[in-house]
Amino acid sequence: MNVLNKLALGGASIVLMFGLTACDKPGPAETAGKKLDETASEVSKKIESAVDKASSEIKEQAPK
Repeated sequence: MNVLNKLALGGASIVLMFGLTACDKPGPAETAGKKLDETASEVSKKIESAVDKASSEIKEQAPK
């Protein structure tokens, strides 16, 4: 195998490797979905915290 064929084969291998690596990246839809899931989880935790706090305050104020 001469030098030119080795270089061509090496270059093709590198291009193929980068092409396959690029296929693994999540697209905008997956990224947006992940962000929505994270935001929904955070909001849920904050709502639970607010409900617990309000419940505690109501229990404290009820006897008065």
